[in-house]
Amino acid sequence: MHLRPAEPSDFSATASMSVDAFWNDELYAYTNIWREQYPEHFRHFFLRRHRLRYWSAGYIFHVVVTDEGDKDHDEGGKVVGYAIWQRRGTSEAAKHWQKQTRRALLEETLLEAAEFYNQTLRLDKSLDYDRLGIFRTESVQDFNAISEMWKLQNLCVHTDFQRRGIGSMMIKWGQEQAEKEGCPIGLESSMVARPVYLKNGFRIYGNMHIKDFPLDDVPIFIWEPKGMEGKWGVQEGK
Repeated sequence: MHLRPAEPSDFSATASMSVDAFWNDELYAYTNIWREQYPEHFRHFFLRRHRLRYWSAGYIFHVVVTDEGDKDHDEGGKVVGYAIWQRRGTSEAAKHWQKQTRRALLEETLLEAAEFYNQTLRLDKSLDYDRLGIFRTESVQDFNAISEMWKLQNLCVHTDFQRRGIGSMMIKWGQEQAEKEGCPIGLESSMVARPVYLKNGFRIYGNMHIKDFPLDDVPIFIWEPKGMEGKWGVQEGK
């Protein structure tokens, strides 16, 4: 298996993979409360997100793809995992990742307009738009005290390929970038993913408290480059 930049032709696979992997995830149980009644809308929720983040400035979208001869899977070219990163900050290192072509800017503008239309008319019948708004409001404030960082926005592994090190492979890319740039990585974690992040050297930085969420606290994790452990402390007010 190998890691490569995502392509638009991958989005159908990443959206379908997300439905299976996140069906019982507490976040989507909170935001997409009608996913059982509208499973195709739930899939399109991911499809819209992946398209928008692929074209948006500062986002880096990777997929893991099988190679011929991989253990228990002879077929090459199957997308079995993805990671979506966001580079936050105003440094030269951050600006390098935030560059955008004219086409990307146009695509992002059109997709943002389509998303505004979708939200205004509440076209996604799987989604509780009010709850999604609450979660987004909390999540954009999670690392307010850290000006320069990589944020792991999404990490997903195909349900048939879990526990094979795919998640760690994708995380390693971000750790290598953060090491070079001297900044941390941050993320919010579901219950099932916490062991993966702890195994890869993350620590709890704080918690999000969200009204009516299935869990009392949503843990916020941080990873710091070697020699910089503890530099960013803990979340303000914690």
